[in-house]
Amino acid sequence: MGIIKLNFDASLNLSDKSSVSGIIARNSLGHIKAACAFAHTPIDNVFVAEAMACADAINFAIDLGFRSIQMEGDSLTVIKKLVSPSIDRSIISPIILDIKSKLGFFEKVTFSHVRRQGNQAAHALAKESLHLPLPRFWNEAAPSAVESIALRDIM
Repeated sequence: MGIIKLNFDASLNLSDKSSVSGIIARNSLGHIKAACAFAHTPIDNVFVAEAMACADAINFAIDLGFRSIQMEGDSLTVIKKLVSPSIDRSIISPIILDIKSKLGFFEKVTFSHVRRQGNQAAHALAKESLHLPLPRFWNEAAPSAVESIALRDIM
């Protein structure tokens, strides 16, 4: 109870070197508390796009005042770097350092890797938001196609 699960994902558009982060925050019953989508440019690397989506999710959780969070994403590389005590020297190291610097805000934070199937709502939000003016925020809601996917997750 009291833990908010944030699923994050990125959609990368190589033709215009942009990405969109999709983030869905749910309570312990699986109900959507909030959702958002952010655009980033120039980005032409999938690992950078996924790391930016995670950073966006952390910032979103801070902005909403969530204190106990469970972060879930389908990028195993990003999750491994976040839970590793080693210094990261990859292209995403500045993003990983930024995320780690903000973890003190929270009472509890966990990072979990989920397969794409377990991250479908965040993936759909990122994909659908490629064609929307961004940034975009939803309170206790998400686009209808995303809500139906999130509802299936509960069942």
